[in-house]
Amino acid sequence: MSNIDWFNESILIKPIAKQIEVHKKSINYLVWGDQGKPGLFFIHGYSSHAHWWDFVAPAFIDNYCVVAIDLSGCGDSDHRDEYSLEIFADEIKSVCDDMGWAHADFIAHSMGGSISLNATSIYPKLFKSLTLLDSIVVLPPEKVRGFSSGNSMIRADFIYDDKESAIESFRLIPPQPCNNEYLLKHIAVNSFKQRDDGWVLKSDGKIMKTYKSKDLTDILMSNQCPINIVYGLMSQIFTQDILDYTLYVGNIPDERVIGIPGTMHHLFVDDPISTIEAIKKLIGENK
Repeated sequence: MSNIDWFNESILIKPIAKQIEVHKKSINYLVWGDQGKPGLFFIHGYSSHAHWWDFVAPAFIDNYCVVAIDLSGCGDSDHRDEYSLEIFADEIKSVCDDMGWAHADFIAHSMGGSISLNATSIYPKLFKSLTLLDSIVVLPPEKVRGFSSGNSMIRADFIYDDKESAIESFRLIPPQPCNNEYLLKHIAVNSFKQRDDGWVLKSDGKIMKTYKSKDLTDILMSNQCPINIVYGLMSQIFTQDILDYTLYVGNIPDERVIGIPGTMHHLFVDDPISTIEAIKKLIGENK
């Protein structure tokens, strides 16, 4: 089966959309599979949304009930005046409560990794495991000064005349090439909404203006749930020194780490099949 045939078959398995209220805002999430099975929870990165997982989640439904959240300010969830790690943690916990889950395995990409790691310190019993996908959760001391998480890289205020122009404008953040244009288009189609004055990104440009990152070193050092890492061997941000430092601080053994050849930061867009296989191996589905 070709990659595009695999993709088309995967997205035929449609999720159920649900909404809950968290801190007076509506939070949207998607559900695939039998709700009686163990929980597997996907958390997107910055300026992303639950539909990034449309072609990934169905690969796990034989053994899991799969959930993907739209964190507030993203996708089809409401925007807030301010955003924080603690609010995002409450949104994750509230979705689990709504699903009736006392615990789940978590998969988090990029900024979703730091959100999830922080949540392990607030709701430790919720996390059976946490798999980080090309996610920077701690930085070597020499890199902290030059690293900034307070700048928005999205043009959330840009208005497009029509949906086609909006989709054509869509780019990955941080910028990188993508050979799987059909995956990128699927993500783009679900990234915009129509207003009276035109088409705009669903993502709230205020997220990075109000969101405050924090040093998660102590949380990573004291964390009790198993942590796995899957990363792109060509990642433009998750570099070897960051990987080494993360493994050192978290005391994460090599067998819980898989690098995907030929992939960059958005590894499951570059090579979704290899990323899925790596996740399955690390969370024990293939044992």
